[in-house]
Amino acid sequence: MSYRDAVKAAKYAGGSNEQATALHERRLETVAAGGGYFGFDEPRGIVLHVVPTGVYDDGYAIDLSERGVLPEANPSRPAQLPVLGGDDARGTWTADGFGARVAASDRDERCAGYAHLFSNGVVESVSALPFDGSSSDAGVPRLDGRTVELDAVACVRRYLRVLSYHRATAPIHVALSAYGTEGCPLDSGGAAEPREIREDVLAPFPVSLQNFDADVRAELADPIDAVWRAAGHPGSPFFADGEWTLRSAYEESR
Repeated sequence: MSYRDAVKAAKYAGGSNEQATALHERRLETVAAGGGYFGFDEPRGIVLHVVPTGVYDDGYAIDLSERGVLPEANPSRPAQLPVLGGDDARGTWTADGFGARVAASDRDERCAGYAHLFSNGVVESVSALPFDGSSSDAGVPRLDGRTVELDAVACVRRYLRVLSYHRATAPIHVALSAYGTEGCPLDSGGAAEPREIREDVLAPFPVSLQNFDADVRAELADPIDAVWRAAGHPGSPFFADGEWTLRSAYEESR
């Protein structure tokens, strides 16, 4: 299903949160089937959508033309529209807006992740990069839980800055999913014992942010914990005694 078809199909799903969730579900199916932007067709990935509430209003749009102002995402600074788990993004204009993509490696130009800002203000962020290249004993890649948690927070915060500049309307709905995850060990980098994820699709986990200055880590607590619970953990190993141990790393990445 194309992006425009997904938007149309989700338009009458209910309130703005239900519409955002329906859009996310339809795009998740498309991406998992190999229909992502920039030729993305990885067998597993993280899919994130940021959807301003005004997206479905008739005539709602932001100026993403080449003459428009896009201060934190443009072809000369594509990394300012970050890709989860990736560096060295390359920016490009598309028929639907602006995108930044990351290649699988220096030698492999295959798309391993991208972030796309549509002309109606929706951000679609897709990445296989948190699934590292080293195989576990079961023959499947590990999912780097630290990267998912840290980069999801940092990326959403950056996307919100772009949308705020363009005066997108709040609340803003965020939906996070992962697919192709069954059997993949969820690795915390030593903060907890790696455990295999028991489901092939972790989806969807929507939240609504009431304003652009929301504490993104606090707001994403439920979807982040849900990823860890899928591997049998009680929640994120990086949050204890009311403190997020990755906060300093997050501040450095902003």
